[in-house]
Amino acid sequence: MARKRVPKEVLLDFERKMSLTEAATFLETIAAKLKEEGQMNLVLGEQEVELTPTERVEFEIKVERRGTKYEFEIELEWDESRPAQHLKIE
Repeated sequence: MARKRVPKEVLLDFERKMSLTEAATFLETIAAKLKEEGQMNLVLGEQEVELTPTERVEFEIKVERRGTKYEFEIELEWDESRPAQHLKIE
């Protein structure tokens, strides 16, 4: 029997045009927060989302082209209900 899918809830949606340098700075800040603190807060006006990924994440990069337009996506996915499993050999 197929599992019932939980509906997707958009917690924050942000999109705007910016310079390549500004976009790279956003990515560097995200990477530094995750690497150094293991979490980050995204704040957009009154909206705030705290992200604390699990130790193991699924990492995806996708590049698409439609005519002369390119789209480059980076995605991290994790499941809070599945704690990391560690193999122990004694």
